[in-house]
Amino acid sequence: MKLSIRSIYIAIYLLLAAVMFVLIHFLGVHLISDSLITERKAALYEEASALSKRYFFNVRSINAFDDQTESTLRERMSSLQTMSHARYFLVDGTGRISVDSAEQNSLEGQNFNDLNPTFLDSDTYMGHLNSSYLPKESLSIIYPLSGDHDINGYLVIMTSLKELRISARHLTKSFRICFVLFFLILLFILLELYCLTLHPLRQLSLTIREYSQGHFKTKMKNLPLREYDSLTTAIHNLASSSKNAGAYQKDFVANVSHELKTPLQSIMGSAELIENGLVKPEDMPHFIKNIRTESARLVALIEDIIRLSRLDEGVEIPKTEVDLLNVATETAELLRGNAEAKNVSVKVHGKSAVVFGVDRLIYEIAYNLCENAVKYNIPGGAVDIGVDARKGKALLTVRDTGIGIPKEQQSRVFERFYRVDKSRSKDSGGTGLGLSIVKHAAAYHNAELTLESVPGKGTCVTVAFPLYDGSENAE
Repeated sequence: MKLSIRSIYIAIYLLLAAVMFVLIHFLGVHLISDSLITERKAALYEEASALSKRYFFNVRSINAFDDQTESTLRERMSSLQTMSHARYFLVDGTGRISVDSAEQNSLEGQNFNDLNPTFLDSDTYMGHLNSSYLPKESLSIIYPLSGDHDINGYLVIMTSLKELRISARHLTKSFRICFVLFFLILLFILLELYCLTLHPLRQLSLTIREYSQGHFKTKMKNLPLREYDSLTTAIHNLASSSKNAGAYQKDFVANVSHELKTPLQSIMGSAELIENGLVKPEDMPHFIKNIRTESARLVALIEDIIRLSRLDEGVEIPKTEVDLLNVATETAELLRGNAEAKNVSVKVHGKSAVVFGVDRLIYEIAYNLCENAVKYNIPGGAVDIGVDARKGKALLTVRDTGIGIPKEQQSRVFERFYRVDKSRSKDSGGTGLGLSIVKHAAAYHNAELTLESVPGKGTCVTVAFPLYDGSENAE
């Protein structure tokens, strides 16, 4: 099953939401809690250092304090406990608690080594001490008090980790609110992206469906993004091509039907007259000749249609070296009889120009152009066939002094069955496909086809082939 872009958007959104929620809910609490503990630890250690320098500088023995001094220290430590939410202890070198800032549940007289033997081994302790009067989980700073380079006691500052964890959870709640706002904004952004990307694609799909059903009047809506312009243009061009192809197919079928019907009617009419005995014996050769002429015309028409069909399909045909000068000379010789009958002179001039192509198709290009130049010429006119090679091109030029082609019709003369002068074309014979074959055969050889014509003065058609350079890829 193929995925849709919408489902991918939804999956990415939900995945991001789940990952962010897990990070904030679990990892976020842990990181914030660790950060608060680190900050609290540094603050308590700094406070212990300041208290040590102020009250316990060069202390010889914690047990040496008199009752008044201990009472004064207890009051001050009790005040500090109220302000900082931490518990303060003065501990002698053996671990015995001499002063406790707590007024209730005091631990004075007890020994920290009894609560945890490793408690005084480091400057920081995190965990539980075996006493119901202390927090279940605490952070303790153990600051050594020294005199004459000997440790005579410790200042212990203890705070509950529970409060730090509660603070971390409160901060996490703030992050969760930010998380919700962030994903609401992200949802809005995804909806906008959907409107900018998927919705236009759906509009394009609906338009293409209308075009496929032949509704070419459907207008393409303006799409919001610049990147869609090329796609819109391509679809519009494809629709125009399809529309033109449909019209062209209808015209082609109509033209073929007409071109086939005319000779068939002539053949059927002549055959019926002969079959019913209505033809005199002396007229029989005329009717037989008419049947043979119209049959030959049908065969030529069918062969031209098949040839064009093969060119449209792009069937690969073996290629060889072809000299345009030889083709032009041979074509002139074949048409010399027709030209003399119309009192038209045919001349060939130029130099050798070799192309790599299909000799039969190149010959048909030259023959059809020269045949038209003779057919639509005037008595006493001329046909000039030129061959040249320059700038990497092999040029075949056919120039006549005939009737010419009106400017508004010059772009259509290479269409199938198109005739400039339909009445004259019928009289001159032909299938109406000659110039169309020229166009497709030239395209098959990557040749450029140009036409210049002035009514009453003549026409010039030039076919520019790629000049053969000895490589079979020269096309």
